[in-house]
Amino acid sequence: MTNFFFNNKIINGLKKNKDARFLSYWTSGLIVIGVLAVASCSAMVSINSPFDCISKHLMNIGLGFGLFIIASFFDYTKYRKFSFFLFILTTVLLLSTIFFREINGAHRWINLGFFNFQPSEMAKLVMIILMSDFLTRHKHHINTWNANVFPCVYLGVFCFIIFIMQSDLGTAFLLFAIWSSLLIVAKIDVKRMLLIVLACVLALAVAIAIKPYRRKRVLTYIKPVIQYVMKTNTAETPQSKAEKIKNSDSYNSDIAFAAFGSGGLTGKGAGKSDTKLRYLPEKHTDYIFPIIGEEHGLIGTLLTVFLFIMFTKTALNINSKCKDEFGKYLSLGIILTITGQAIINMGMTTGILPSKGIPLPFISYGGSAMLINCYMVGILVNIARSNSRLL
Repeated sequence: MTNFFFNNKIINGLKKNKDARFLSYWTSGLIVIGVLAVASCSAMVSINSPFDCISKHLMNIGLGFGLFIIASFFDYTKYRKFSFFLFILTTVLLLSTIFFREINGAHRWINLGFFNFQPSEMAKLVMIILMSDFLTRHKHHINTWNANVFPCVYLGVFCFIIFIMQSDLGTAFLLFAIWSSLLIVAKIDVKRMLLIVLACVLALAVAIAIKPYRRKRVLTYIKPVIQYVMKTNTAETPQSKAEKIKNSDSYNSDIAFAAFGSGGLTGKGAGKSDTKLRYLPEKHTDYIFPIIGEEHGLIGTLLTVFLFIMFTKTALNINSKCKDEFGKYLSLGIILTITGQAIINMGMTTGILPSKGIPLPFISYGGSAMLINCYMVGILVNIARSNSRLL
């Protein structure tokens, strides 16, 4: 029975739809790169149990595959019926994190015993479903204040909880980016959009100002520009440069640069990273991209970027072929979420963007992110398959 289901439902379903099939290929390629990178870092994360990290990562991939199958066969249009319930559920889950153990200075996880679930990952998908349903229902009068209030409420509730209670500026910023992008696609009036953006920018400025470590990150990001403009002294000995790097606020970025540079064209080889031994923090999560660069060189980093580009291109093809408004908004929101996280992470580790704790989709270690990302890919496959049947 199992063979019949997999052979006839899953494989044949993918064979009949080129976009769904190729989307699965690109996703699988990214997951394989992630397995190699996490396996390389596993012993450094837990020396007493060197295979603990990679074994959990493989378990997360297995659970993610199960969710991918479920989402690829669940009719995506039915999410509209549960959108408000999902909003209430996610809000309760976000608030309940305060009752669980603090990890790395923040209450972001719910301990399920065998698994630490992060509700903010779920909030990304729920925000997309809420906005897609709302914009579909109000597409003919999107430029009225009544039609603009509720999207602001959705964003405000999620962002307030994530900002204040969980100290997760990166996720809150990503939610705002998704929310505003969908409003722009829905052709909201420019003046209204500018007013809303201005209010959110002010909230962002306050959020940065009230936390010293956030101010430090922003100042660290713009410091090289200031140094270039002021033409500060560059005649330093190697020893003084090493000492400056060790004590600098940009330590993470500097070590990430060193990892990329030491990899050269082809890299040092799988598992042969020196940087992971003691220098680079969060090497298996936020800063996994430099490990790929060091072990697999420029070729490895370009392959990773290529897979994300092809993933985005294929997903956009699915979006362009979608026949209904809800599916178009839903697929676009998912694309913005996954591709946006990839851009932020790669931009952060290469110094293009300020340092922020955003994992690299399908590659970084993290159960909640892997499960939600796999589920979102399943939704894209379902949209592709559903619309191919309408042709």
